[in-house]
Amino acid sequence: MRPSAAAVLALVWALVVAGCGGASDPQPGQSRAQTIRLEIPAEPDVSDVPRLMARDALQQAGYKVDGTAYRDNVIAVQALVNDQLDIAVISLPGALAAMQQGAAITVIMEAGKHTRRLVTVPEITRCSDLHRKQVAVPNIVSAQTLAFRRFIATQCPGTEVETVVISGADNRLAALLSRRTDGALLDLMAMFEVQRPGKAHFNVLSAFGTDVPGLAGAAVVASRSFLERHPDTARDVVRAWVQAIRTVQDPGELTRHIERRFALEPGRAAALATTYLAEKVWDLNGGLAEGFMQRNIEFAVEMGALKPGLSPDATADTRYLTAVLAEIGRK
Repeated sequence: MRPSAAAVLALVWALVVAGCGGASDPQPGQSRAQTIRLEIPAEPDVSDVPRLMARDALQQAGYKVDGTAYRDNVIAVQALVNDQLDIAVISLPGALAAMQQGAAITVIMEAGKHTRRLVTVPEITRCSDLHRKQVAVPNIVSAQTLAFRRFIATQCPGTEVETVVISGADNRLAALLSRRTDGALLDLMAMFEVQRPGKAHFNVLSAFGTDVPGLAGAAVVASRSFLERHPDTARDVVRAWVQAIRTVQDPGELTRHIERRFALEPGRAAALATTYLAEKVWDLNGGLAEGFMQRNIEFAVEMGALKPGLSPDATADTRYLTAVLAEIGRK
């Protein structure tokens, strides 16, 4: 009998928290840090543009920003708890599971709307066609993997799908295009490769952000120790991030950033910018609206990634976002 997602997560996060020994007590220090240790993906996509812009703005403001890539959420959480990292973007179910096991981390704003899709090879047009087929997923318990499991359970109960863990959207895309898997969970940027003119027609069976309203893709998560030591720096990070989100609402501005950061030709960059803005990927006020955390906790419990009992107040610290919005205004 296979262990449930909750059992696997509980063991993983218990080992992480126990191995790190918990967060150290806050040490006296200045309210602003000199260095910010920020998780930056090795292979960013368009959804990461505000994060990259925030990093640049913080550097221009005089901070030293140490960017480190973590291929796995478990390793990133371990780094946060072990005071090796200050802020990271983490799949919300994984962050919640770590908090339930005692990790001294908290959500400080949303990173973006869920943009992942379930994409299948041309001959698979319905979810029941996936019976005994392989689908590439990023890990066992990200929001997109849980949304995929929910889709199969609700739309085609009884369908048995073999999930294959392949980290990196580009790697999952390559597996799908080469027909090494029958389906894959892909982001919007990878979808542009799938839909290039002249390629075989692949099918989108589910757009998780639409099919599961209110589902978070990922959240900006901080070490509580860092927040306690450097609250002004935390506000600076949130301010830079929110201002970047607002800046890229201008299609021309987002297009220029996509061109420069991903070396894409102007027409393709403009098409990506149009798609991301039409999807309303980023919340102009940083997210964390009333009921958001509760909905995502309930979803994770429903899908067996969390045990019941975790409260929204224990998972998010909105003080920094509230202070920034009081300063720059809501939109």
